[in-house]
Amino acid sequence: MMWMVLLSADTSVREVFDKGEIDWTHGVVLARGYGFMDPKRPKGQARLLAERAAVVDARRNLLEILKGVHITSETVVEDYMTTNDLIVQRVEGIVKGARVVGKPKYYDDGRVEVMVEVRLDTLAKELGPGKPRKSPPKDETPPDDVKQVIVKTPKGARACLYPRIVDEKGNVLLDFADYPEVRNAWSKAVKFVKGKVSRNEAGQMVIEAAEAHGCDIVVRSDQRSHVEKLKRWARYLFEAGKFIIDLVM
Repeated sequence: MMWMVLLSADTSVREVFDKGEIDWTHGVVLARGYGFMDPKRPKGQARLLAERAAVVDARRNLLEILKGVHITSETVVEDYMTTNDLIVQRVEGIVKGARVVGKPKYYDDGRVEVMVEVRLDTLAKELGPGKPRKSPPKDETPPDDVKQVIVKTPKGARACLYPRIVDEKGNVLLDFADYPEVRNAWSKAVKFVKGKVSRNEAGQMVIEAAEAHGCDIVVRSDQRSHVEKLKRWARYLFEAGKFIIDLVM
């Protein structure tokens, strides 16, 4: 499935598809669907049936978009679904529970358009990592002069549910999958933005990444001490919504 980032005036990170989008910044997946009014039926009945058909179509399109959501750099939702019937049931349940947003749109040619959405929080709770994880270190509160921690990535980084920060040899320094705070409140814990940080500002600690392999963020040795601090503060930052990944597209 091909993806691209929608260029806009704001700092939202989006993957845009023909029939929907993944809004990583606001933590939602949106899909649109269409139904058609039957001119042979009474107008009220035709509208109702067309709207129902549009919702079915939107949820079908939503399923296709969800399959392409990256869980880690190596895996997407579809990978989980091909090997685990329980995951299939969970994803299908998420799709069935998708919320209709806004009002249906009616077109002159008889089409009815409907939008549905699911939150990435829901997906993160249902599709957390399956393997046992090590316990993170004891959490600490950042000093008063650090109000926010920002990881600034190089061009080519992408968004996923569970990013990792690794060193240049591939050793994992920080795995978001280790933290239940991420799974339980993903859109608060993980904030993806586009082009937010141009320089260090008061109260910010900025970690400059050297490169990215998908959503694995690679840091040089001179940034390792910052990552160690981040690891000690991670629980507080995730719970307080004070951690940001700044993607450079």
